[in-house]
Amino acid sequence: MDYNKPNFSTLEFKSVLTAGMGVFTDGYELYAISLVFYYIQKEFSLNGLEEGIVIASAYYGAAISAILLGFLSDKLGRKFIYGLDVALMSLGILFQSISTNFTEVVISRIILGFGIGADYVLSPIITAENSNPKNRGKRMIITFAVLWGMGAVAAAFIEQILLLMNIGNDLIWRIVLFMGILPAISVFYLRRKLPETYKFLTRIKPKQEELKKLENEIKSKIVISLDEVPFSKRFISAIGITIISSILWLLYDMYSSTFAIYGPITIAGNLGLNPIEFTYLAQFLAGLPGQIISIYLVDKIGRKPLIVIGYAGVAFWLFMYTLLLMNPYYFGLSIHISNPLKAAESLTGEAALLGLLFYLMNYLSSAIGPASIIGSAMLTSELVPTKVRGTSQAISVAADRLAAAFSITAFPLLLAKFGLPALLAVYSTIALVSCIITLLLIPETKGVELS
Repeated sequence: MDYNKPNFSTLEFKSVLTAGMGVFTDGYELYAISLVFYYIQKEFSLNGLEEGIVIASAYYGAAISAILLGFLSDKLGRKFIYGLDVALMSLGILFQSISTNFTEVVISRIILGFGIGADYVLSPIITAENSNPKNRGKRMIITFAVLWGMGAVAAAFIEQILLLMNIGNDLIWRIVLFMGILPAISVFYLRRKLPETYKFLTRIKPKQEELKKLENEIKSKIVISLDEVPFSKRFISAIGITIISSILWLLYDMYSSTFAIYGPITIAGNLGLNPIEFTYLAQFLAGLPGQIISIYLVDKIGRKPLIVIGYAGVAFWLFMYTLLLMNPYYFGLSIHISNPLKAAESLTGEAALLGLLFYLMNYLSSAIGPASIIGSAMLTSELVPTKVRGTSQAISVAADRLAAAFSITAFPLLLAKFGLPALLAVYSTIALVSCIITLLLIPETKGVELS
């Protein structure tokens, strides 16, 4: 296939749009729960364990669906689950908005998670398999990191509008969560119309009807080059890199998911900010600038340098924040932390501003590297062959979602027992370990043709 033909960019655009709007929905729903959780907690009188289960339930659902649907995408094609994922998300969104008790909320969010898990497998694969190697990194970051963040901002904006309208607490959380159905429904038709991916057709199953659609889309004759190696042999050869990339993703989400969910709660209050204001501040001062830097550099200097530089920054700034919470005197601040378990609440004035700075620098560093590359599900998608890409990606997604679910479930309990300084020290160590793993074990995929 001639990747330089002008019309190939149309397929790339459609792939980013249709895959990215699913990710936008993921970001909206996974972040929205943190913004409206107080209302749910109050309405259903949840205890500490129930709080963690409500927030983590979508992650458990994602882990389950990823394994099944990822394997099927290798056997039946990517298009098989193109619309199924957003349909499941839409059902979960609808049911959670009309839930009347704790059990119904959890079940509906598990259904939502089924769709999210399928989408986390599918979206990066759609973009990767329909992208020019010289632009693939940019396309994948836009599809995942940028649009996930925009989904989170949209959730904050919707809640802000409802608050200005003085909507009652019993309705506001339902409306905010329900509005996530709009982007999911908007791409259902587009996903059903998008042809099977270029790589799947040329390497695995050249279905004639889909080949014609794809050739009409790119205005070019497609050359078939089938992968004749058995599935089992391909999978065994890819299992090592699948495990390594899965470990990196689950380590990333062990700290990033808890921060995404609990960051507005544990940090914003020190500055007198509400979670909505904190969302805008974090995304536009740190998240989006970091993503722009990553988009500009990822296909120029490669994935590995950005991950290593980003993780080094995350480790440093989280360590600085840990020191601040342990003893503000290290930074010339006369604030005494009498109870480490209440350290976060003790930061006021200049100390609160310094804490915000450390958080934003951590967020910026993450967005430059690990969030935009590892968090965009880029590693497994680029590192394994097309024949087993869905299955390998499913393993990565399942491992990541389970790790995130356990972390989110345990975070309130660990926070109460050990305090935020101890948790941040662990997160800083995770970032350093991830930096070393990337440096030593992850191959560079900049400009490399997918096999």
